[in-house]
Amino acid sequence: MSDGNAPSGNETSISQQAQLMAIQGPLVGTCFSITSAVAVIGSAQEVQIPLSGSGVQPRHAGLKWTGGTWEIFDLTGDQVHVNDIPTTHRILGGGEIFRIGDHELHFTIETGQKDDTPTHVSSPRVTGAVLSIEVERGKVLGVNEKIEIEVGPGYTIGRTPDNDLAIRDPLASRRHCRIEVIEDDAVLTDLGSLNGTHLEGRAVHQATLRAGDLIVVGKTALRCLRATRS
Repeated sequence: MSDGNAPSGNETSISQQAQLMAIQGPLVGTCFSITSAVAVIGSAQEVQIPLSGSGVQPRHAGLKWTGGTWEIFDLTGDQVHVNDIPTTHRILGGGEIFRIGDHELHFTIETGQKDDTPTHVSSPRVTGAVLSIEVERGKVLGVNEKIEIEVGPGYTIGRTPDNDLAIRDPLASRRHCRIEVIEDDAVLTDLGSLNGTHLEGRAVHQATLRAGDLIVVGKTALRCLRATRS
């Protein structure tokens, strides 16, 4: 669809807000809330979802709330990739991944339903480095909850309940990453996850944690506030 046929902003009331989470690329970990009926993705300053880098057009794609559904439109005259399939227009159900230039964006729809499923956090096994982690985004203990972790032989984070910290995140692998004590440091290690483990905006296999570091697992963001020996 050409830019001249971009979605118009006539509809202003939506019953399902949406989000785009950058899961790959320069903005990994960034979350864009979509609260209006029309949102344009591109490199232009005036768009609602600004991206930069090669392969991103000023007005690249448009999201529109129409008749109770979200839709995506290509605005470049070419095609936008949704779940790795090139398309000019698609009705969205939530969970899709858009690829635009160097960016991969995970699209979710806010249902307004509260998920009260308890998070599984096991008791510490062997005292090592004490980490204070704040949940910035995602369904772990709730946004802005702080988690005190006593890391022993290996504290695992992943999607299934057998992890020390289970996160309700469709982009997280079953056993995604591990935090462990190596000498005097708390070390983050990716466990061969599908979407990778990101630390401070870059994919890492293994890295030492420092206070202030942002860990991104799928669309879940964890801020390391303290990483010291107990």
